[in-house]
Amino acid sequence: MTKRKPRQKQPAEVAEEQTPSPGTASKEEPAEVKVGKIAAPEMARETEPLAGVADTAHTKSIFKRGFSIAAPVKFALHGGFFYAGRAADKIVSLYSRVFKLDPKHVAEFNKSTGIGYARHGDWEKAIPLLEKALELIPGDEETRMHLSEAYVGTNEHEQACRQLEEILEVSPDSARAVRALGLIHSRRHDYERAIECLEKAVELDPDHAQAYYRLGAAYDNQERYDQAVGSFKKAIALDPRFAKAYQALGFSYESMGDRDSAVECFKKALELE
Repeated sequence: MTKRKPRQKQPAEVAEEQTPSPGTASKEEPAEVKVGKIAAPEMARETEPLAGVADTAHTKSIFKRGFSIAAPVKFALHGGFFYAGRAADKIVSLYSRVFKLDPKHVAEFNKSTGIGYARHGDWEKAIPLLEKALELIPGDEETRMHLSEAYVGTNEHEQACRQLEEILEVSPDSARAVRALGLIHSRRHDYERAIECLEKAVELDPDHAQAYYRLGAAYDNQERYDQAVGSFKKAIALDPRFAKAYQALGFSYESMGDRDSAVECFKKALELE
């Protein structure tokens, strides 16, 4: 008498992607299958579990009569998906024709979507969309500004500077572009060029506290402490709650050996933070 082979234990849980292939069902008892977001494919009748159906006399009688409530539901769902797919295809086709006829529509779509990504710091997605927008609207200053910002976010400083220089060729008095260019030079530790840009920026827009703060930082890095102190004080005069400007002013005073003034600035910065 031959010994029966011990039944192989199946895992209690099955990952969603490990579904059995049709036609390979075993006659052994099915393991408990945990249904995830994706429904398991149809299995052979003798091994198909009754997912979520109680084993009652009522349900047994339904199967005996050969009626399944799932059939009309499946039919209705398949029909709905079919017509929804046809409608979606028509919408895509319609928009494709509109885009082909109106390139400005495409440019505006790429621009708005790219700016949205840029505002959330998703530079990799923002850059190609903004570049495509500029191909159709090369004179759009706002798109170039956001593209420059995205390039800075990916440390492509040369590309960022090129975009800002394009703006300044058309609008040499754009304080916004000059400030951005000065900030990029500061980040690259090219303080001479940063000072040149930021001095022009405060001439074009003398009420911008951030521009004076950045200019003061550039002066400080060049050990031009008197000029740094003057710039930080102007930033504070424009924005009395500018904590970072007080802190930077304190460091400049400390570098000049004026510790009492430095301590007062540090205390003020702590109060405002």
